[in-house]
Amino acid sequence: MDDPMKELLRSIPLFAGFNDEELDYVMRAVVRRHIPKGGFLFREGDPADAMYILTDGRTRMFHSDAQGKEFVFMIGEPGTAMGEISLIDDEPRGWSAQAEEDCEFLMFTKSDFHAALEAFPHVKDLLIVNLAGIVRRLSYTMKNLALLDVYGRLRALLESLAVEVDGQEQVTEPLTQQAIADRVGSSREMIARILKELVFGGYIRLENKRIILLQKLPERF
Repeated sequence: MDDPMKELLRSIPLFAGFNDEELDYVMRAVVRRHIPKGGFLFREGDPADAMYILTDGRTRMFHSDAQGKEFVFMIGEPGTAMGEISLIDDEPRGWSAQAEEDCEFLMFTKSDFHAALEAFPHVKDLLIVNLAGIVRRLSYTMKNLALLDVYGRLRALLESLAVEVDGQEQVTEPLTQQAIADRVGSSREMIARILKELVFGGYIRLENKRIILLQKLPERF
């Protein structure tokens, strides 16, 4: 592996602050995995045998019920670590991880993961910080689900995803109405109605699978 891979590892909170020797140890332990678009990295309920770091592509982490309804609570981008919680408590996977695009991963087996914890005790502190970030994100999601209506959750999602492109705020991530519904815990029909009203009101424009924010979204719908 080359230096760019070391830089990628350093950008991940779990490995932030590692020196070259420690990163070399980590890189010797990893196994590369490819998951095609639509494939599953793991499914809810599977035994936990490894953790993964996404190096290329996009994943979605979600929970589904017996009726097949899904709730997407996180989208994985390059640098996202996933599956590490189950390596700590030895419980089965608590959610599913699916490739939204062709994806490349670095995989650490459970035995290598625990060996790294023994070899570098400070990793445990970094792991705590990483897990705290996960808890914070989940807490934010649960707060929105409990306190905001569907429009409020949609507004929070769009504002969190918006980036400035050529002076305009845009959501460049390609999102279908169903994908938005899955991420805010709503129906596709409700999302379609809200987006239509926002377009009619001059707040957004839908263009080439992008959502362009023309002005600040209203507090209430």
